[in-house]
Parts: sequence; C-alpha cells; structure tokens
Amino acid sequence: MRGVLVATVLAGVLAGAGLAARADTLSPDDVARKNSGGYVTGLPLFAYSTDIGFGFGARAYYYWDGDRADPRFATTPYLYRVFVQAFATTGGIQFHWIDFDAPKIADSPYRIRSQLIFERATNNNYFGLGTASLAPLTFPGAGRTFSAFSDYSAAQQQITGGQSASKYNQYDLLRPLFIASVERLFLGDHVRVLGGVGFSYARVRDYTGRDVDGTDASGATVQAPEAPTRLALDCAAGTVVGCGGGRDNYLRFGISYDTRDFEPDPNHGLFLDAALDAATVALGSQYDYLRFLATARGYWSPIPAHADLVLAGRALIQAQTNGTPFFSMDTLPFTDDPRAGLGGHRTLRGFRQDRFVGSVMTLVNGEVRWTFARGTLWRQKLALVLAPFVDVGRPYDSLRELTWRDWRPSYGAALRIPWNLATVVTIDYGVSAEDTGLYVNFNHIF
Repeated sequence: MRGVLVATVLAGVLAGAGLAARADTLSPDDVARKNSGGYVTGLPLFAYSTDIGFGFGARAYYYWDGDRADPRFATTPYLYRVFVQAFATTGGIQFHWIDFDAPKIADSPYRIRSQLIFERATNNNYFGLGTASLAPLTFPGAGRTFSAFSDYSAAQQQITGGQSASKYNQYDLLRPLFIASVERLFLGDHVRVLGGVGFSYARVRDYTGRDVDGTDASGATVQAPEAPTRLALDCAAGTVVGCGGGRDNYLRFGISYDTRDFEPDPNHGLFLDAALDAATVALGSQYDYLRFLATARGYWSPIPAHADLVLAGRALIQAQTNGTPFFSMDTLPFTDDPRAGLGGHRTLRGFRQDRFVGSVMTLVNGEVRWTFARGTLWRQKLALVLAPFVDVGRPYDSLRELTWRDWRPSYGAALRIPWNLATVVTIDYGVSAEDTGLYVNFNHIF
C-alpha cells in the first residue's frame, strides 16, 4: 500500500511538473519576500538518536542576493552563499564542513561549488552489502533473528563467552574530503553540465578484539573484547573491497535539467540529473571504479489559488562497479549535493543510517508539503510547512537482480520552517518496520 502511494504521488508530481516546465522564475509574492543585498542566518544544531547520541554544533550561512534591479534576482536563490558548520556528538561523530556556492558567478553562465569536509564516525554502520543486508537482523551466537532494532541492540550488549557483540555492525571511520566542481549553464539556464574532482582519504579501524562496553549477567556495564564484527567477517571472506582504507580520488561528471521555480523550496518544476564518478590511479587513488546515478525530482502545486500545497517526489537508481571500496559505496553523488544512504534522514527515514547499501540501489520518496502559516518575527520572514511522507527503497548485488520485490518502506511526517525563503529548518520523524528516527537538520531532503 505504501509503495502504491509513493508511485501515485510521484506520477502526479512528474505530470504536474511537466506542465510547468517553463515556469522557472520566482512568483511575484516570493520576489517581494526575498531579501536584497547580503544577510546572515544561522542556528545551533541539535540531534539525538541511538546511533549518534546527543549531537551539538552550529551552522552559519552568509547569503548575497544582489540588487532587485539585477535580472538574476528573480531567477536565482542567491548570487553567493557560504556556510560553515561545526558538529559533534556524544556517540563519536564529527562532521565539520565549509561550503561555497555561486549559481552565476560574475554574471556568467558558470556555477562554482566546493566543499571541504572533515568526517569522523567512531560508530559508522555496516550491515553488509547488497541483498545480504535485507536479511533479518541477527549476529553470530544470537540464536535467533530480531524484528525490532531496540531488541537487537540490547541483545548485542550481552556478554557471552567472555565477548561482546556491541560493535558487530560498526567500525571507526575517519575521512577528510574535498569536492570541487564547475557547472556550465545552457538552454536558458535549464541544462547544467558539470565537471569536477573529489579527493579523500579513509582510515578504517575495526573493533574485533578491542575492549568495548557490554552488559554482564547482573546487568552492569563492563569491558569485554569484541567478537568478530560483520566487517571483519566479510573482509576475511573476501566479499568486500577497501578493508584497509586509503586514498579514494575521482573525477566527477554530471548533467542536469532544472525548471524549479526556487531551488531551496520549490513550488513547481522538474530536476533531472545524472552523475558519474570515475575513481582512477591517475589522480593518486588506490581504487579504480565507476559509479553512476540517475535521479528524477518533481514538484507540483495542484491548487495554488486555494492552498499553498506542493506534491514533491524523487526517484533514483545507482549502479557501481565491483572495485568500489565498501566505505564509499553509500555515496549518492547528486550533482547539487552528494548524500549518503540508504537509511537515515536524507533517504529512508526510520531506518538507521546506511542500513541498506549495495552495488545497485533504488529509492523513491514522496512528500505532501503544506504551508499553513507565514509571518515576520524580528524582521525575519518565517513560514510553517507540514509534510507527511513515504519512503521506499532497497539494494541489489547487480543490475540483473532489479525487481519490485522486497523494497523496504518507511513513513512519517516533517515540520519544515523556511527562514527568509532560502534557509529551511526541518524536523522529520520516520517509522519503519524495525525502527524509528527523529531528525533535526536543514533543507528539504530533496
């Protein structure tokens, strides 16, 4: 039923967006609300989940929108945008980020983007790859499978035979990353052709044999050696690439077709993109592989005269060659902003981050975004958006295995708060068959 709902919403979105393919400027009301010149926004960041613990940080944005007389004012979300983020959690995650974006730099048809990221995750998730990750939750010695992630996690904490399995699905990843790209605009700025590079280094540490927390027979928390992890077992079996980490450098290519009226918070339009990452020893990479992603996003306002309602949908498919390192296989290289999945806030809400990862991945998201209030507070323009959603997706071992069976669904609702139009604060709550997730972050997920 959930899959049918997603397909229905997506079909309506794409059909409606196609009708509005040439409506790529802001509405008069949005132009009136848009700030001129430069301004700063920012918020403290807070997050909590059993994956990451309590997370704290801050993100600050600087926008330069230009003058209202500039012809770009009604056709770009901003002329320049820079944000700086510092974020860390009690669960061992650090994610520090500097991002620059100039949609039409120096009044040219070129868009420049760059990202400098430092990522550290002492409890990065690994549930196996491809169809193997679809199996019910279990671990060696458990003697059974688990339908609820909370029960699964509690069982892993129990010390058995002097060992713990609390880190069975986790490893320690440290990865600095730099991405830079240039886009050329064509056909009235609807088509973008992208070229760029990515440089990263991954340090991978497995927990097998290391002292970790566990629970003894009395319920007390004690230290015990970690039993062989899922990653250690897969590495020993030779079923994964990249167990030693290392340099992962690649060329980026992409093309997109964009008719959205306002990129950060669209009311109508299409965004179609295809991206190719090509890792090569020519750039000093230790890995050679190809990764291809194709995505369709659509937005449609069915009754603009009666309600500020937007049907939004996204569908994607990704395929990677066998040489892709496991720590990079979760990357979804969208031309506008690479993401990670499947699982977590940006893909399958209600499942753990990277719950399903494989050489091939498919995903469909559907949202109904209803703006039910607008106002101004301390000269800041704010709105309130309610967005129920449905997500569904799954991994595969190869393109030959593509099927409609065994897709993993989740559902939920979000409260979005557009701030001065271009900054969108989001609070999403997702539910799946095995878990739930609460996410506090910025920007629509697509």
